[in-house]
Amino acid sequence: MKRCGVRSLEAEDRKAGPSATAIALVSAASIAGALASCTAVDPLKHSPEWIEVSAGVSIVERRVPEELDDAFGWRLGGGYDFNADRLRVSWEVDAQWGSHDVETSSVADARISAWTLGTGLRLTADLDPLPLAIYGRGGVAWRQENASDDLVEENDGTGSYFGCGLEWRYSLSGSLGPSVVWYRDDDGELRTRYAAITTRFSF
Repeated sequence: MKRCGVRSLEAEDRKAGPSATAIALVSAASIAGALASCTAVDPLKHSPEWIEVSAGVSIVERRVPEELDDAFGWRLGGGYDFNADRLRVSWEVDAQWGSHDVETSSVADARISAWTLGTGLRLTADLDPLPLAIYGRGGVAWRQENASDDLVEENDGTGSYFGCGLEWRYSLSGSLGPSVVWYRDDDGELRTRYAAITTRFSF
């Protein structure tokens, strides 16, 4: 009788074994699927086309011949992301504007309205799981100045720009944060810095 009892228990264990194994496999697959869904990249989060608007202060660090006062400035730009990874490379184009008082005693109330047009590349790194991202940018630019008086010499020409910023993603398609962009002309006679708050929207 004892032997029969042992055999019956062994038989029950053999019957229960495959069922427990199957449950374990199904559980592991479910957990793996859940983890995969959590780490998947949301396509809405990384829409390739975007625009951005900045408002801040345009600071002329150096200018030959006349120096310019700091001024409020706008910036409008847009771009396209080449990939949708946490580290993204983008092409961008932008236009920056500011109207500065001229620091000179020969002309009273003289002003210069300056446009800076640029295009280049941007590298963005998401700081997951935080809703933050940091980025750097750089490229070539062209600056045009329009003086309110003919006695004020304008400083037009080409140069380069570089900058960086921090983004806070407040929605799937929007972000907001501080940014800084520096411009240098090719002749070394003009150097500016633009510090602003930038908001970016994905399509």
